[in-house]
Amino acid sequence: MWKSRRLAPLGQAFRTPLSALLSLATLALCLPLLWVALHWLVLSAVWPWQPAALCQSQTGTCWPFVAEKLNLILFGTYPREELWRPVVTSVLLCAMTVQTGLQMTGRGLPLRLGQTALLWLLALGLSFALMAGGVLGLAPVDSIRWNGLPILLLLSVGAIALAFPAGIVLALARDQDRVPMLARLAAGYIEIARGVPMLTFLFVGIFVLPLMLPPDTRISPVAATLVALIVFHAAYFAEDIRGGLHALPAGQAEAAHALGLPYATTAGRVLLPQAIRRALPSIVNSVIGAYKDTSLVVVVGIHDLTATARMAFSDPEWRSFALEGYFVVGLWFFVTCAFLSMVGRQLHRHSPAR
Repeated sequence: MWKSRRLAPLGQAFRTPLSALLSLATLALCLPLLWVALHWLVLSAVWPWQPAALCQSQTGTCWPFVAEKLNLILFGTYPREELWRPVVTSVLLCAMTVQTGLQMTGRGLPLRLGQTALLWLLALGLSFALMAGGVLGLAPVDSIRWNGLPILLLLSVGAIALAFPAGIVLALARDQDRVPMLARLAAGYIEIARGVPMLTFLFVGIFVLPLMLPPDTRISPVAATLVALIVFHAAYFAEDIRGGLHALPAGQAEAAHALGLPYATTAGRVLLPQAIRRALPSIVNSVIGAYKDTSLVVVVGIHDLTATARMAFSDPEWRSFALEGYFVVGLWFFVTCAFLSMVGRQLHRHSPAR
């Protein structure tokens, strides 16, 4: 059975003469690209143990540049003597993401939903404490020096983890008919948020949100950006969950009502668990989009991986090696998005029939 499932895509690729022709044409196009990539990455590359001066005469990857500038690309201008803090933060958030993804597909540690939510809150709190310092004897570090991978993970993972419960509340508010005004307000918020570009929310978070706070109240650009991302992505999660609610048979809510269950119990114990399960593939799709779109924070002055890669090759000595810098960034996004896509495929394969 396992072998037949594995071989099924290969059989589909050559099932008819047309599909076989298209498969061979695709293979003919991919092989030259693979050869160019192999030549650039390995055959013509300058390895880290070789003199960096060879990079000027070779056409392949300059791995000495990657070795020398990797810390700058990953962690930006964070103080060198405190570099262990963004490293621990990145590892912690990546570990929590992997655990949650595996748990959603039936693997990983068998944790309950409440336990997972509590672990996420602890992980996010610890991550911000590590990066900011000022507690437990850690030296304070201004948020302007939070660059590269940690800021990408903090903003993307933090926004997704906090926007998801907000999306659940919005979906329930819009889907109910007990308080029509509440449903209209939730619908208006969702439609406005989905109809406005994310850059608008980022600019509002950076420039407008501080003006709305009480006098002498300061909010860091990172916190303001996180609030903007939460407000924006909550609307998309709300629509995903509302789609799951609409996919449920009407008899689910009617049976709960007949048993005399209050609305909160019906929503929390009957409707939401089934709706979220049905909406998981689309939720994962929104998560991938939110993760990739976080790189837009560079336009409001926050230095994510793309910006720190530019820092690396702005050095006059390494100015001609921008491709290597962006290769590191692209490789990171490819690996992480491939993992999220794998989770989405697994969920789609095991999701119940609509």
